[in-house]
Amino acid sequence: MNKNEILEKSRMENQNKDMVDIEISKLGIRAGWIVTVCLAVLVNVFDGVFFGRPAYEILFAVMTGLAVVFFCKYARLRKTHELIVAVCYSIGSISFLIGWIMQIMNR
Repeated sequence: MNKNEILEKSRMENQNKDMVDIEISKLGIRAGWIVTVCLAVLVNVFDGVFFGRPAYEILFAVMTGLAVVFFCKYARLRKTHELIVAVCYSIGSISFLIGWIMQIMNR
């Protein structure tokens, strides 16, 4: 194979997508997700400290999102660590959902 054939095969495999653009997009999405999670938890802590009402719904959403991330990683990588983390986040998610429902019932 010559250089042009290799490049053409690579383009066909990547469906004419630039791998650098894809990697930069992944980094941006990852950074955005980390900032979103950290801000949601920070807002929840301040809400709980200053207003006496923890925002379980935010923590439920964050934990559910993290559980989905790790279940997807486990589906691709089949690493036990990913499954354990996904199950832990799922337990946290269910706990915050129960807390949120109990908070609604007490109003």
